[in-house]
Amino acid sequence: MERTHYEPSPGNGRNNGRTHGHRTASAKRNGKRRVPVCPRCRENDQVIPILYGFPTHDAFLKADRGEVYLGGCEITPYSHYCKRDDREF
Repeated sequence: MERTHYEPSPGNGRNNGRTHGHRTASAKRNGKRRVPVCPRCRENDQVIPILYGFPTHDAFLKADRGEVYLGGCEITPYSHYCKRDDREF
């Protein structure tokens, strides 16, 4: 029986600080999420994510605290909401 040759990746299987997998534009960096800038006011201090679907109890609490915007059950192409301008983008 013939054996196949296996060469481990550099670093003996360790990732050497590199991350593997998919990243999105809002991926965590340095413990904080990158928040997009509102296209109207050009600020991001009042921008929160939009949560679609039927909200859970925790989601209602987050909405009351102003941490998320409840977008309803009909999904739109918008992913964020500016509280300053009352605008989805």
